[in-house]
Amino acid sequence: MIGGVDVVLWVRDDIPATDVIFRCVRHHWPKLVFQDAEEDSMPYSAQSSQWLPRPAGPEFFIYRDEEAARSWDAQGATPDNANTMLYVILGKRRQAKTGLKSLTLVCGDLTGDMRRIVDEIAASFRDSVEGLRYPAEAA
Repeated sequence: MIGGVDVVLWVRDDIPATDVIFRCVRHHWPKLVFQDAEEDSMPYSAQSSQWLPRPAGPEFFIYRDEEAARSWDAQGATPDNANTMLYVILGKRRQAKTGLKSLTLVCGDLTGDMRRIVDEIAASFRDSVEGLRYPAEAA
């Protein structure tokens, strides 16, 4: 159980959502550790490659660094590690008018680095839908 805050964003199908997310997070957490939600074993090595991780499924975790990943693995959510992990859910829900799909970011609290990360991700997707016309408006 993570608890905390769920931030639901709406994104276009043609936007590489995971790439956008990893680029934004890596800007703030250069030693991030990535884990697919379905993985049983904990990956403890930081993503040092220039390549972005490729999640196997629609849900994954991004930890601030190796220490944060170890803390979550050993203790789960604690007050000390609450904002050191971002849980990403690439949803299947759609907005009726636009066809945009849901993307949920789950974090401990929207403060500090986490606020900046979530705001940057949200701005990236908001920019991608600016000027999007609803079907009724497309004439």
